[in-house]
Amino acid sequence: MLLPTLTGLIVLLTAFLLSALLTSFLVPQIIKVASKFHLTDKPGYRKIHKYETPTLGGIGIFAAFSISYLTTINSYDPDTRFFFAVLLMLFFIGITDDIINIRPVKKLLLEILAAMILIVLAGIRFTTFHGFLGLHIIPLWLSVSVTLFIMIVIINALNLIDGVDGLAASIGILASVVLGFWFWSRGSTGNAIITASLAGTLAVFLVFNMSKGKYKIFMGDSGSLVIGLILSILIIRFNELNAAPETVRPLHSAPAVSIAILIVPLFDTLRVFIIRILYHQSPFTADNRHIHHLMLRAGYSPRESTLYISIAHILIIAVAFLLDNIGIFMLSIVLLLICMGLTGLVHLKVRNNTRRRRLPEDKIEIGKVTNQMHIVHHNEKKSI
Repeated sequence: MLLPTLTGLIVLLTAFLLSALLTSFLVPQIIKVASKFHLTDKPGYRKIHKYETPTLGGIGIFAAFSISYLTTINSYDPDTRFFFAVLLMLFFIGITDDIINIRPVKKLLLEILAAMILIVLAGIRFTTFHGFLGLHIIPLWLSVSVTLFIMIVIINALNLIDGVDGLAASIGILASVVLGFWFWSRGSTGNAIITASLAGTLAVFLVFNMSKGKYKIFMGDSGSLVIGLILSILIIRFNELNAAPETVRPLHSAPAVSIAILIVPLFDTLRVFIIRILYHQSPFTADNRHIHHLMLRAGYSPRESTLYISIAHILIIAVAFLLDNIGIFMLSIVLLLICMGLTGLVHLKVRNNTRRRRLPEDKIEIGKVTNQMHIVHHNEKKSI
């Protein structure tokens, strides 16, 4: 057999290309079926898009990733059966929510069940705090609690950030590339294969998602939940491998670096939840306070918003790796200050735009900006 003999960069290239090719074939077929049976997201007051758009792109992401992963993983990952079982579970939760909607509480309980399967049966959990707060090896109850909390946060943060074309996919690609390079450089082939399979399908899906023609499609919860689950597992393994004594060139501030790798959805979710609480609102109430909403109110187009957020994300990750030696606490503070500063600049831009809209000569522009002030992607109807 050919595939079991694949090693080195060849297996990563195979995983990437296979998932990319499968996505390019599957997504157009999904669009045709979704359009035929009206499984689409319709335009509305809180929507960006102007035409009915298929929302089942997650089917293509899940199928392409799964086939690529199962074909190339071989014996590199001992937890394959648990990983794929939970991945399938999250996919069905997402696809059900896309079609008929699931109550937030029920959805959360199902996510907790899925996470506990990985934690208990596969042993995928945090076992150390890397010396943060003076803690290294942590007791089982704390390990399970922290892992469960972080997995749920990451899964839903990816779901909530999927509010403008290309943003969730771009974050997934960026995180996959960074984690994949690190895993590969440290000899963790199984995890590198996961990142290659995910990057391949998201790279092609991004093209469809960003298009304006008949091939446009949204990933829906079936896509964002799957991506969130995969990235949460990779982040846990990233931290655990950095704590392993046999790891070559481990990072000194792995927890802070892992936060940087997913800084956009994590910081945005934290910021929005705090604002909602300060305004005496439920933290799970959907609104238009997310970073992509601010970018739209600042006058940027959806594409520009995704591009600028992605560039900022890349720069923050670079800073995290460059300042790895300063320690977990100090690096976390630096990351927080950078995010607050960049968000403050966007708020300043929004304020300037608000003032400009009051000028008579800007009446035409007022219409354009106002339309963007109240729009929200189809996924913002979801709470956690």
